[in-house]
Amino acid sequence: MQYKGIELEGLDKDVKMAHSRFIETDEGTDWIDKLRSVDKQTLTHIQFHEVSALNSVINMDYQICNGGLSQYFCNGYDRYCKPCHEQDMEQLDKDAQCDMLVELGTFAREVFPERVVERQELLAMQEDLCEAEEDDEEEYEGFDESYYEVSDFIALLCETYAQYLCKAYGIA
Repeated sequence: MQYKGIELEGLDKDVKMAHSRFIETDEGTDWIDKLRSVDKQTLTHIQFHEVSALNSVINMDYQICNGGLSQYFCNGYDRYCKPCHEQDMEQLDKDAQCDMLVELGTFAREVFPERVVERQELLAMQEDLCEAEEDDEEEYEGFDESYYEVSDFIALLCETYAQYLCKAYGIA
């Protein structure tokens, strides 16, 4: 499969992002690991933003799957956070994370055209997340379950998109 002229491999591999740093480890995240470990000073401003956007979604996924949407808001993953040092990434806010989820949905349409149900669930969850308000706990009801249903697909999308970015940026 090609995406924007970049050959993508391993589209059927198992990808698992850990949702407990103490009892689980990531599996099948070679491209994510490679992208996260790149020297951030070698990236252009646009590349740095793209890597930060993907990483923000990965961090959001960890928080929601580990403790739900309330923990996501409580730990501040809905807010922008600048990098702490030159090798750190930005933590983008909820609106930018939702934009990245839309980008992943568009990517999924091209790369995984047969996975219609998962794409629809992803975009429905993304809309719910964008509408969620930090101070309205009633909005959390049911969100966590719908998010868990698409989490595995999000993991696969993040890994495959990381592969695309690595190859596009020439990261070996």
